[in-house]
Amino acid sequence: MSRRALVTGLALATMVFANESHAQSTAASTGTWYRKSRALEITGANPRDSVVLTALGKRADSLSISMAFYVGGVVKHRQRWPSEDELYDNDELKKSPAKLNAFMRRRLDDILTMVKRDTIDRELVKHMGDEAMLRRIAPRPTHQVMFSFAFETSTFLVWDPVRRRLRVFMECC
Repeated sequence: MSRRALVTGLALATMVFANESHAQSTAASTGTWYRKSRALEITGANPRDSVVLTALGKRADSLSISMAFYVGGVVKHRQRWPSEDELYDNDELKKSPAKLNAFMRRRLDDILTMVKRDTIDRELVKHMGDEAMLRRIAPRPTHQVMFSFAFETSTFLVWDPVRRRLRVFMECC
């Protein structure tokens, strides 16, 4: 191995280590404010599927929220948003940290509870979804995973068995 290749390899390894260390220290300094998971049949064939909802931060009004969908123990889709998006009509709560904390925990519990797998509504897809994308998935999906967050934002996912990932085929306000 040449000296140049060795130096380049060491430099890349140092950069990767530094980035991972920064990400870990950022998560540790902000702290996990909320974390819950539940089993969720995503693919229709994997009993290890689950969804995990995590909120990082120190205060309920400044959290970084992330919902991860796991298939076979691997993240196949992630959605992120700030907690401010959950406080659209709740300015009064910001004056009372205890009430704000309780509200945000209930809201996150509700978001996680409402994630569901159901039959695809073909009529709704015709008006709002990506029908062409669904046709490209073989076999054509029959079920969707739907979740809502942040003032009426709804996302609809389907499992693509060839690409082994979840794909967004419809979003709505």
